[in-house]
Amino acid sequence: MNSTRQAGIAADQTGLLGRTGRALAGAMPAWRTILAGSAIWAVAMGLTAAAKLAWMRWYEPERIALLASFFAAGGLVAFLPGIYLGRLLSRGRRDAGFAATFLALGIGTIAFTAFLFGLQYRQYYAAWHDEPLSVVWVFQFIFTVGAAVYQFLVLGTRVYFPLGFLFLVAACLWNVRRMR
Repeated sequence: MNSTRQAGIAADQTGLLGRTGRALAGAMPAWRTILAGSAIWAVAMGLTAAAKLAWMRWYEPERIALLASFFAAGGLVAFLPGIYLGRLLSRGRRDAGFAATFLALGIGTIAFTAFLFGLQYRQYYAAWHDEPLSVVWVFQFIFTVGAAVYQFLVLGTRVYFPLGFLFLVAACLWNVRRMR
């Protein structure tokens, strides 16, 4: 009876669920990596936005700081899912790790920043929206956030180039070196 239990446990660890669980757990970075990496990625994305807006000759420091904070917040939130997905999708292969991290962290950073921009956009237009949680309000919420995300994708992604692209390549190279 005892050997059957041990055999069952061993079979579970080598079966599909065991391999999947190990892959999911193995892709998770250490807590210090998460905290330090998120902070560094947030600062890098904030600096990217501030530098690009200054280069575009924006002369309003308050607006530059506000927009840079949106980009920094998007980077802060996107770091963990981006690095985790990059490691998970690469399956431990370093050659695939760069591409997977590049896609996951790049798309994640843009997506989270666009969503935060959409929420701010929705907050601005909330005064003209219907009662909360009504059918009309849900449609207004979805389309307002969707329009803001679209606007960010069309106009806001250019802020990431060229400096954000270089930071993304550096983060991908760093992640490939840190993969287990």
